[in-house]
Amino acid sequence: MERQTGGDSHVSVTRLEDQSITFSLKGVDVSLANALRRVMIADVPTLAIDLVEVVENSSVLCDEFLAHRLGLIPLSSKKVSELFKPYEYMGEDDSATDVHLELNVRCLTEQAMDVTSEDMVSYDERVKPITFQGTVSDAAKPGGILIVKLRNKQQLLLKCIARKGTGKDHAKWSPVATAVFKHDPVVHVNQELLKTLSGSDKRAIVESDPSQMFKYDADLDTISLTSTGSCTFDGEIVKKVNEMGKHGLIDIRPCFDSFTFHVESTGVLDAEEIVLQAVHILQTKLDTVGGELDMIESENF
Repeated sequence: MERQTGGDSHVSVTRLEDQSITFSLKGVDVSLANALRRVMIADVPTLAIDLVEVVENSSVLCDEFLAHRLGLIPLSSKKVSELFKPYEYMGEDDSATDVHLELNVRCLTEQAMDVTSEDMVSYDERVKPITFQGTVSDAAKPGGILIVKLRNKQQLLLKCIARKGTGKDHAKWSPVATAVFKHDPVVHVNQELLKTLSGSDKRAIVESDPSQMFKYDADLDTISLTSTGSCTFDGEIVKKVNEMGKHGLIDIRPCFDSFTFHVESTGVLDAEEIVLQAVHILQTKLDTVGGELDMIESENF
């Protein structure tokens, strides 16, 4: 899927899943690519537990430790656009800023009990802890995030408030587990030098490349480029070529206006939604800067 972004720049999505997205961004400067990455990490709003009232805690973990662990549990943030940050809202309706959750668990068996995010009760059906398959051994709760273990007669009663925030306020509000980009490679193979190598030398060159961008065709006795997506710019294949005395046989350099992004969500938002929101936020920031510059220019003239 490709989308024009204006001028010669465009976006091409190569892989899209609920939790991850890989796309190419071409025709832009590296500063814009990095700005987009930083916005995805620090400016896309989500929900996270911000306040914890400890009513009862007879577990082995102290109150502060439990509050910290609860804050880091990812919460589904589909409702985040309907909420305000506490310092943005001047009204008296706390439902405009707060989502209430509760954790009330008591162990009544001799065997230790796993308390997970699945035990949390939310007072808003749209805001729930994210489920990850196979994270704990307890078959009854295969998707819960382990919070603490309770022994017989130990109890937890915690009242939590989730609020809207961004990653620049605290990492618990960041929607991404990974948001990275790399320069796309420009690869050139000198065919005249390639003809001077034996088949075993060509095979050795291909095998020296950890990223496996090339393959050796024994029938045609030639090296062909398979994919540049795995390129890591480690220089191993160039080093091998130089050791053979064939300097310039293969040249790999970064393209400074073409990038490949890989974004993985923590589960609070779909990966596609994170990217779209980041683009909108970045556009708003650029419009604000442009407006300020226009104002300064008009005042000077």
